[in-house]
Amino acid sequence: MKKSLIALAVFGAFSGAALADGSNVQLYGLIDLGVTHFTGGADGNVTQLSSGVQSGSRIGVKGTEDLGGGLSTIFDVETGFCANGNTGAAGSSAYCTGGPGGPGFMGRQAWVGLKGDFGTVQAGRQYTLSFGDQANIDPFGYGLTGSISNMGTVGVPARASQVIGYTSPNLSGFTIAGQYMFGAGMQYLSTAEQYKTTGGYNLQAGYANGPIGVTLSFLRVNDASGNAYVKDTELSGSYNFGVAKVVGYYSDNKPDTAATGKDNLKAYMLGVTVPVGPGSILASYTHLKNDSVNNAGAKQYAVGYTYSLSKQTNLYASYAHISNDSVATYAVGDSTDGGFAPTAGGSSSGLGFGIRHQF
Repeated sequence: MKKSLIALAVFGAFSGAALADGSNVQLYGLIDLGVTHFTGGADGNVTQLSSGVQSGSRIGVKGTEDLGGGLSTIFDVETGFCANGNTGAAGSSAYCTGGPGGPGFMGRQAWVGLKGDFGTVQAGRQYTLSFGDQANIDPFGYGLTGSISNMGTVGVPARASQVIGYTSPNLSGFTIAGQYMFGAGMQYLSTAEQYKTTGGYNLQAGYANGPIGVTLSFLRVNDASGNAYVKDTELSGSYNFGVAKVVGYYSDNKPDTAATGKDNLKAYMLGVTVPVGPGSILASYTHLKNDSVNNAGAKQYAVGYTYSLSKQTNLYASYAHISNDSVATYAVGDSTDGGFAPTAGGSSSGLGFGIRHQF
């Protein structure tokens, strides 16, 4: 923590000089605190003050530098923190589920890149494209107790280290993007073999113009032997009618059979966002099917409401319920808390309300 504070102090001391030479550097963050109540867990019901219910609490530094000729340097480094004051390790009563979000300080994101007429190239720790598709299509924004992540993100990792990515310019609404992941950058690779294999790759094509949005993506993540630990195809679409935005999502994850312990998962989600005054009503239905294990699927129903007090501050409330098949143990959680797993075949519910401030 002392090193983190020193780093921020150094940034504050030199940010003025950075701005003077044409750079644009911004310190930003988000604080999210809410009361959550989870029922159905194997160890009983839980009520707590949670950090990161709608969005994980975080602080970061990002910026750009104009290099001339339409070329710019861009960067973003970001770390998570626990706004509820918890600092304990997993399994303790003070366990912090909203910590760095990755391997240590600035573990949420840490990348640098170039942006120009050719598009954008980024290198470092980044969100996967497929995760971004899930978060963008989810009415709950991959947060609150209604998050699509309660279904385990269908095997898709949220972030990857040692990534080189490219995003094309927007051509009349069309974009393409790709990411290459070196072997040592994936959390699934824990042996010396990780340096001898491709970690994975992620491809994406999208169209967004007016009320219509469609995205298709494919993600492959290898284990240490080169087998596909994740081999996921996703299709999502949305249409904004003005009075409501309707969304749909489908995912089919077919890992190689040699990747021990990985199941063939299919999921679809239907959702809607309805603007009401300064806020929005949110609702979704998600169905997960396991084609590798009988009776291992689940269904989730979720409703919520967000109310904007300003451009930076909003209140929220949400409720979700999961009905598990006889051998499944999926649990309702939120943006940073995975919830409390029920016994096999049991149901899980979660209620949350709180406040989020962005700066």
